[in-house]
Amino acid sequence: MPFIINEDKALKTWLAGVTVSDFKNSARAVGVWFGQPDVEIRDQSYPYMTIELIDIMEDPSRNHRGYGKLSYTPEGLSSSVPHYSENPVPVDIEYQVVSYSRQPIHDRQIINTMLSQKLPFRYGTLTIPEDNTLRRVELLGYRKRDTTENGKKLYVNVFSIRVSAEIFYSGISNATPAVTSTPTSLQSVINKSVTPPV
Repeated sequence: MPFIINEDKALKTWLAGVTVSDFKNSARAVGVWFGQPDVEIRDQSYPYMTIELIDIMEDPSRNHRGYGKLSYTPEGLSSSVPHYSENPVPVDIEYQVVSYSRQPIHDRQIINTMLSQKLPFRYGTLTIPEDNTLRRVELLGYRKRDTTENGKKLYVNVFSIRVSAEIFYSGISNATPAVTSTPTSLQSVINKSVTPPV
C-alpha cells in the first residue's frame, strides 16, 4: 500500500490512452512522462504529456478519528477476512498535467479527450487496482499556454487536478474470530464457582 506510488502509476496509466490522428496517421499515441526526466527525454516526440506533482495536503472534510473496520481490502492482504486499523489520514494530491503538441489539430484533439473523458469537469474518477478503490479526481483548472520554441509554434495545455488518497500511520490487523466454545479448563472453573453449596 505505498502511498503516492500507486496514485502516480494509476494516473500515468489512465492518461496513456490518449491518441491523436491526422492525414499521415490514423491513430498516434500521446506519450506520458513524469516531468522531463533526463533518462526519458530523448525518447519524447510530439505530441506528449507530462505529469508534475504540485502539492499534498490533508483534507479535513474527510477526516475521522478512531479505530475501526476498513471498507476495502488494503493492497497485499486477503479479502477473505475483514481488516481493522486506526482511521487513515485523508489527503489530496495535486498534480499538473501539461500537454505539448506542434499541430493545432492534435492540440484540439487532446483538449477534447482530456475534458470529455480523462479529466472531466464533473464526476472524474481514478481506479487504483492495487486496493481496488475508486478515487475522486477533480479538475481544478485549465489554462492555455501556447508559446514559440525554436521558431516553431508549440501548443501547450495545463490541466490542474486533485486526487483523493489516504495515508495509514498505524498497522492493519485482521479480525480475530469470536470464541464459540468455552475452553474445558475455563469451564471447570466456571462450574465450581456456580455450583451451589451442599
